[in-house]
Amino acid sequence: MGIEKEIWAEIKAAKRILITAHERVDGDGIGSELALRQMALEAGVEVEIVNDGEVPATYRFLPGVETVRVAAGGLEKPVDLVVSLDSATRQRLRSVNDIIQPEVRIVNIDHHISNTNFGDLNWVDGEASSTGEMLFAFARANDLNLSPEIATCLYAAIITDTGRFCYSNTQPKTHRVIAELIEAGARPSEISRRIYREERLNVLNLKRLATATLDFRLNGAIAWMDVTADMHRQTETDYLDTQDFVDIPKSIKGAKVGLLFREIAGDGRIRVSLRSEGHVDVNRIAEKFGGGGHIRAAGCTVEGTLAEAHEKVLAEVVKAMESQ
Repeated sequence: MGIEKEIWAEIKAAKRILITAHERVDGDGIGSELALRQMALEAGVEVEIVNDGEVPATYRFLPGVETVRVAAGGLEKPVDLVVSLDSATRQRLRSVNDIIQPEVRIVNIDHHISNTNFGDLNWVDGEASSTGEMLFAFARANDLNLSPEIATCLYAAIITDTGRFCYSNTQPKTHRVIAELIEAGARPSEISRRIYREERLNVLNLKRLATATLDFRLNGAIAWMDVTADMHRQTETDYLDTQDFVDIPKSIKGAKVGLLFREIAGDGRIRVSLRSEGHVDVNRIAEKFGGGGHIRAAGCTVEGTLAEAHEKVLAEVVKAMESQ
């Protein structure tokens, strides 16, 4: 029995499942959660989606998103199976861990090469562009219906994690999957408009302030910028509004590594997103700080101030680039 069928058998045998994803859920995480929720519901399984925090405003158009809850509210009813999506470690589930009973089995579905195989049943595919792409394969392997709602959620998952099909994780099979999702009812123009062409003015103002901090090293081969807690206060935005900001330094001509340093008020830690356009393995850099991800896209959290995070992380990036 293939892993896809083994997981589906676990889901169908459950009376009620909890679906969750990593903290600060992104498009791949929420799109995958909602798609799997619909698949399970159509099989007669009760489902609850609970995350560490709120769904970013960008993704609140997705079908079924109104059912997503935050862990602070606890579980509505006990569950007998947990399905973790798009999370490389159990720690990244954050507060969701507090509501999972020790005896409940965990299914771990993810595409990060840094995944720790923390589940009782693990399906990790580092070659997949996204968890959304894996769930498409899951649906096909189990002869599941691809409704327009499921197709929409999977399309959103894939388009966001491939950077609108610009990242190196975009493979020929990714486009074949997208073609089938369109045939199943996903509407590319509508989904793209809702995700990329309806930016709020205060988020644009935040982007303007962050862009003013752009800095460079190694003759422009390393580019980075900051988002501070004060910027959030000025623009009435929050952390969830910055998910694609790392694309700005990464997209500058000549930049081989782009970084975004994000400060959270009162947290004492700096979130760092790393992207590589060359041969630098940013996953290895992130792992030095307890993070991880992919070879060309990774993240980590660094204790201390912005200045301290700059010093620590940039030193590792420079070392990695000079060793090429």
